[in-house]
Amino acid sequence: MSIFSWLFSKNTEKNSMVRKWILQEMKKVDIENPDVYALFLGLIQTAVSWGKSDIKGQDDQNLQVSKQYLGDATIFEIAAYTYYRVEIWLDKEQPELAKQIALPIREWIAEKFHTVLYVDERLFNQLFEEQLLRYRSLTSAGTGLTELHLELEQRILLTKGDRFNKQSLAKDSASAALDSQYIKDSLAKYEEINIPEVIASIRQYCEKHSKMKFEEKKSKGQLLNKNHEQRDYLYGMALLEQKDWVRACNAFTKVLSANPKHYDALIQRGLLYGTLGQYVDALQDFTAAIEVNPNESAAYLHRGNCYHRSLRVKDKSLADYSEAIRLSPNNAAGYFGRGELYDEIALHKEKQALEKNDHLSYAHVSEEFLEAIHDYSQVIVLEPEHDAAYANRALLYARKARAYQNMDDITNAIADFEKAMSLNWEHGYLYKQQDEMKELLEDSQLEKEA
Repeated sequence: MSIFSWLFSKNTEKNSMVRKWILQEMKKVDIENPDVYALFLGLIQTAVSWGKSDIKGQDDQNLQVSKQYLGDATIFEIAAYTYYRVEIWLDKEQPELAKQIALPIREWIAEKFHTVLYVDERLFNQLFEEQLLRYRSLTSAGTGLTELHLELEQRILLTKGDRFNKQSLAKDSASAALDSQYIKDSLAKYEEINIPEVIASIRQYCEKHSKMKFEEKKSKGQLLNKNHEQRDYLYGMALLEQKDWVRACNAFTKVLSANPKHYDALIQRGLLYGTLGQYVDALQDFTAAIEVNPNESAAYLHRGNCYHRSLRVKDKSLADYSEAIRLSPNNAAGYFGRGELYDEIALHKEKQALEKNDHLSYAHVSEEFLEAIHDYSQVIVLEPEHDAAYANRALLYARKARAYQNMDDITNAIADFEKAMSLNWEHGYLYKQQDEMKELLEDSQLEKEA
């Protein structure tokens, strides 16, 4: 017997509080991002639709019958059955989410129906549980949907409106037959259309939830990895401060084992390889860094330095310095490195000219000489107290001053020597050359006066 058979003498659609409530509540649902409460509302809305669909062959007499089974007690019977079907599906298909979804829905069903049906909450929960146990026992006994529907049919019959027999089914066999047929047809329609819709909404929620959990777990894992990477990277930098090259290199290698595209770790390990004399390994790291971020100048600058100072590959060094300057035109380091490279090329040509006693070529102002002057000058523009740029430019001017005693070169050399030594006392070795330029200036002035 239904748990509500003794509670109602009248049960019609017009008096249904649940129908009015669900219409208002569904307006609050976020269809794009439904939560478990939205699933509960969807279940109730589906239960409310039971018996309302057009059934093939339904006549006026059956229509009148249907009006006796559209009240809240009947809606509860359908909601309880639908909940049971959802519970079974979750236990089988989504056991990890079963409690998270099923328990709240069950509590909301009990909370809503014990209120609208004016039943003590404890008693209602007890009777609700007994009802679910009955369904479970039928399922565990190996019965199919037919037996479940027979059980549900008996429960629905006992919820008939104001002609409802509190103790047993109606004795009017003709009426009972009509009622039974209407319920069977409605249940068949509900099983075919509505139950799959409810399960589909639950499945969609589970899939979205699982995806979100996966992404969250993945995100947490990535964050944890990044934290570990950052920790190991900072540890490597601390070891650099202590000049512990080998252990620092190992720390950066650990970072790169976890993330081979860690740009800063590639740069730092490349620099360490250079310090340790492992120039090929250094080049590999700088090249890898360029592949990771081709728009960052640091890797080009350091690879250019490696080609220039360690491997003496001038053309590749020049290309890398120039690219570093293009990417970071306000970084003095690129200009200084390229200036030194041009300076070396110019000096090499000058030495060759002297070896051949080719004084004309020696005195010639080469393109590399002018480029070196330009780059050192650009360093000074960007960093006005860059003492090495003043020192190197002074030496360039001095070389040309010795070659053909040009007054401008002499005075420029003297001024740059003075500035370099004033900025850094370690350039004191330049005093001798500065004195040489001063003597050369005096001689040039005397010759001019003569």
